[in-house]
Amino acid sequence: MHKFSMINTPERPYLKWLKDGIKTAEGRVNSEKYQKIYIGDEIIFSDTKSYNFIKGIVTFKHRYTTFDEMLKSEGVKNMLPFLNDDDLEKGIQVYQNFPGSERVKKFGCVAIGIKVTESKLVI
Repeated sequence: MHKFSMINTPERPYLKWLKDGIKTAEGRVNSEKYQKIYIGDEIIFSDTKSYNFIKGIVTFKHRYTTFDEMLKSEGVKNMLPFLNDDDLEKGIQVYQNFPGSERVKKFGCVAIGIKVTESKLVI
C-alpha cells in the first residue's frame, strides 16, 4: 500500500475531484517513491490537516519528462479542474509552485489514475 499526502482545500478539493472522476489523474514528480507504484497497487491520498482521504487502486501510470508534456497529454482540466485546457501556462505554474517541484528536471513527472474504493471527505 502506498500512502501520500495531498493539499486539499474548499477552493481546491482535489480529493473530492478524484473521487467524483472530475480529476482523472494525480500528477507528481516521479521521485523514487512514485517510481515504486504499479498498476493494480493500492494507494491512499490524505490531507493530514483534515484527515480526509481517498483510497483506491492505481488504474494507470503515465510517465512524462516535464509538467508541460504531462498537462498537454492528460489535459489541463483533467488534472486541474479549476482551469481550462487552454490554460496550459497557468497549469504549469500550479505544478511549479508545489514544494519540491524543481526535482522534475531530475526525475520527470507522472500522472496516476485512481479508481476510488473508499473515502472520507468532510470539507
